[in-house]
Amino acid sequence: MPTLINAVDVRPRVYYRTIQIGPILFEQAPAEDDIVQIPGDGWSLTSSDNDFYPLVRLEVWDGPASQPSGSWEYERDFQSPMADRLAVVDLNGACYGEITLQPGRYHLRLLCRGRDHVEALLALDPFPPEEPHEDPLEVWIVQVWLISD
Repeated sequence: MPTLINAVDVRPRVYYRTIQIGPILFEQAPAEDDIVQIPGDGWSLTSSDNDFYPLVRLEVWDGPASQPSGSWEYERDFQSPMADRLAVVDLNGACYGEITLQPGRYHLRLLCRGRDHVEALLALDPFPPEEPHEDPLEVWIVQVWLISD
């Protein structure tokens, strides 16, 4: 049974519907979709809303991670050689949190739920929010584990 080695919960401020995670260097860039884009050396995740604080959880596992319980609207797998860290940054480059990785090739799983939430403008008081709301409107989970060759 795989074990969770490290995890960090991050509440980045979303601007222009964008959450950035990296650096991630893809051996072959995955095809883009309406939620994940691959600009440069990272992921840009497209939030369903603007100007709020989702929950982004980064997890490092010692083997294939088990999927968290609950229903997930989006799930996608990637493979990548990774740098020594994985960080969540905003469009201005401010780092909200990071997790340390050992060098190697990784399997990455991205999960998301809550993209169908009520608009932040209607759900949050005050708007725009000055800090993270205790109940995040969106949840993103990034699970990574080393691939043994």
